[in-house]
Amino acid sequence: MLILAIDTCDARGSVAVLEDEKVLSTAVHDSSEDYSTWLLPAVYGALLNAGRKLAEVGVYAAAAGPGSFTGVRVALTTVKAWSEVFGRPIAAVSRLEALAMQTLGPSGAPAPRFVAASCDAQRGQLYAAIYRRGPQSLQRFQDETVVGPAELIRWAAELAGDSGVAWGSLDPGPLAAEPAWQERDRLGEIVEQVSPVLAPAIGKIALRLAAEGKLTDGLSLDANYIRRPDAEVKWKGYARPVVPAPAKVVAQSVRPFRTADADAVAQLAASSPQAAQWPESSYAQLLASGYKAWVSVAPAGERPEPGAITGFLISRAIPPDAEILNLAVAPQDRRRGVGGALLGAALSAFGSVEVRRVFLEVRASNGPAISFYKKHLFRGTGVRPGYYQNPVEDAIQMERML
Repeated sequence: MLILAIDTCDARGSVAVLEDEKVLSTAVHDSSEDYSTWLLPAVYGALLNAGRKLAEVGVYAAAAGPGSFTGVRVALTTVKAWSEVFGRPIAAVSRLEALAMQTLGPSGAPAPRFVAASCDAQRGQLYAAIYRRGPQSLQRFQDETVVGPAELIRWAAELAGDSGVAWGSLDPGPLAAEPAWQERDRLGEIVEQVSPVLAPAIGKIALRLAAEGKLTDGLSLDANYIRRPDAEVKWKGYARPVVPAPAKVVAQSVRPFRTADADAVAQLAASSPQAAQWPESSYAQLLASGYKAWVSVAPAGERPEPGAITGFLISRAIPPDAEILNLAVAPQDRRRGVGGALLGAALSAFGSVEVRRVFLEVRASNGPAISFYKKHLFRGTGVRPGYYQNPVEDAIQMERML
């Protein structure tokens, strides 16, 4: 498959032409020339050097962010136009994943399990993400974010625990200058200066996305800026968003579903409009139908009735796949760790029966649920139009590899 990869997220951009994983040619933006005048001649030159034509490209790959508003938009607008003209799909690739892909850790030692990738976000901050190495690809923890160098060091240390961290950055100075870095240095960790020529790595990630059926088109392609551009902040007068104080998180008790729980679970589902609404009789038949389910119960003293059910999760497993069919938390118990505890119990059970892939659907309008699943390493894989009824709504398909 011929892949044309583009990165214009900041001034250190590049173009690459690949035949599967083989890099045929590259072009590097090593001047102050605007991308509006540099990009198309650079693409033409890279294709010419590879002996190929634009019409032969099977997939267009673009770094969708994070980066500058103008830079990211140049690449996305260009590949959208080509997609419309030639009818080819697009791979939207994270620039941070391309950075992480090239981060190996200290030489002479096994590659650390965790990877922290970052680059300059201006204002004393970094664009950053933390990944765990999987058998086939990197798995990202939570969403990509903007953090200060000290916060990134602390975040990575908390996630990795006693495991080592490989640090890769286009801009390693801010991390190495932090007093908190002294502890990582004592552990023998280094901040690798990753090559800014990221287009080849972006093309290789695109090849994997194509094999997994995770491509998009010009209409659906969107940028990942992470934060608003400076112009909006300075000139449009946006205020810092008001973030509600988090509810108190308490230890959750989770146990397997029992048939006697059916009435309480049905009532809880009815109080959660975003959950899948099943007939009440279905809950009584869960175990007989071969489903696996768990409920969380309120800690002692928090409810007048002992063992009150605060949430439930229903699943079905046919190894190597499993599906989460329904997950709901009582309104008064949300944002207290209930959903995470239920999901953790299910994932643990899946792992014990050799499940390798977990998938689910969620209403397109259910932003909190989508963010929750992303936090727990699920990623969007497609859309099922009109999947939900009452009201009719699209479903976002998501999956996680174990």
